Amino acid sequence: MAASLTFALVLTGTSALTVVAILLFAAALRGPRRSEIQALGPGGDAAFLLDSGTLVDVNPRGAALLDSLRHADEGSAEDWPRLSRFLMAEFADFQARLDDLPVTQHARLAGQSDAGLELALDWVAGAIRIVVIDPRAEDASVVLDRLSYRALHDELTLLRDVTEHAPLLLWREDGGARVTWANAAYLRCLTDADPGGALRWPMPALFNTTGEPGGAPCRATPRGLRDRWFDISRVGHESGTLNFAVSADAAHRAERAKHDFVQTLTKTFATLPIGLAVFDRSRRLQMFNPALTDLTGLEPEFLLSKPGIEGFLNRMRDKHVLPEPRDYRSWAKRLLDIEMSAPTGGFEETWSLASGQTFRVTASPHPDGALAFLIEDITSETHLTRNVRAEMETSQSVLNQLDEAIAVFAPNGELVLTNAAFSELWTLDGEETLTAVTLNEALDNWREAGDDPGLWDRIAALARVNRAEATTIRGPMQLADGETLQVDARRTSTGAIMIRFAPGAGAHPESNAAQGFRASA
Repeated sequence: MAASLTFALVLTGTSALTVVAILLFAAALRGPRRSEIQALGPGGDAAFLLDSGTLVDVNPRGAALLDSLRHADEGSAEDWPRLSRFLMAEFADFQARLDDLPVTQHARLAGQSDAGLELALDWVAGAIRIVVIDPRAEDASVVLDRLSYRALHDELTLLRDVTEHAPLLLWREDGGARVTWANAAYLRCLTDADPGGALRWPMPALFNTTGEPGGAPCRATPRGLRDRWFDISRVGHESGTLNFAVSADAAHRAERAKHDFVQTLTKTFATLPIGLAVFDRSRRLQMFNPALTDLTGLEPEFLLSKPGIEGFLNRMRDKHVLPEPRDYRSWAKRLLDIEMSAPTGGFEETWSLASGQTFRVTASPHPDGALAFLIEDITSETHLTRNVRAEMETSQSVLNQLDEAIAVFAPNGELVLTNAAFSELWTLDGEETLTAVTLNEALDNWREAGDDPGLWDRIAALARVNRAEATTIRGPMQLADGETLQVDARRTSTGAIMIRFAPGAGAHPESNAAQGFRASA
């Protein structure tokens, strides 16, 4: 029992001595590094000791600087990234000189701002001592009264709140285009671009900002976020550039939709057989389609030069696609009339050209003072209309040569066609034509004028809607003066009702008086 107790005490003592030896060894290694810092004293310049990428010690002035950096830069959880960003913004070669320090052992850098700061780097037993020197400081402090300090503190707090809560991206770049500071919105966007990555230093740039400071804003997408767009403005700064990025997603979508809409309209206009010419508010040609060149013969090169409306019409005149005026004065008045009446939507003309072509020309106003000319070739339509009119006139002339009175009623009961013999036989009371008479009104008049009401009832039945009977209704009609007419009614292939009145036996057409005809009001 005594031997076991003795062994335990010996083991415990040995372990304690081992721990003490380790602590003394670590203190011996750390001692020179801490002495380098403590030797500066509380009133010296800001000094830091960096070991393997971690700040292991600072003096009071360095602690005060780190405290200020923590309030100004909340994007990093560690002090060293904040401090390195601050030093890189002030000393352009800081990172390169820091990497070479194990070889050079010592480096001294001058600041690039008007503050006149200097930086001393020393390799101390495997660690790096960093000292920020302010030669202009008196006892490393500035004396302020309480009110001035409060005003500066409030202004700094306000500026920090503005930059951290601003809905736009703010960042600063040094002369080498390295990001030296960014606000919270920039850091959030950086996190969105690389969700799995951690924020590191140097901070990566989100945009390829190649524009000159003070120039027009440029639109760009962040790296890794191709579906987001920003309008970026750059302002020159004494130590680099200040950058501002405003979200332009809505504007980009609107412009894209507008572009697609214009492309759709362009493709549609390209296939239209109607010539189109669109003039802006200053009356310069802005848009035309291929049909315009086909119809007018105007060269695409001329149209692409964006001529004015007067030059456009003059060139059309030279191409003989305008009616030739009698003199230049009337032509100048015509140009003025076209330009003045078109914006009100009142210009529409049919141009019959010497070539035999016929154009329908209209001009319609558009928003913002634009003006669109439409030129349509209606030559075939005009010829067709003329042919139809000629055929109708020929048909009417043939009908007028017949001795039989003929009337044709449309399926809706409207009187659409008569001949000269019908006009001589039947007239309206107080009217020159029968255009106001319907089939039912005509049947009522004929029923009163004749002696066989059943004949007109059968004709009325023939005209009923959906009646499939195609037989011809015939019968005599005895007039009040003793004259007899042979009545013939039939349905045509188009559904119209044709009624024919032919002189009966013993008739003397030259002695017939015109029969009165009544129509309802």
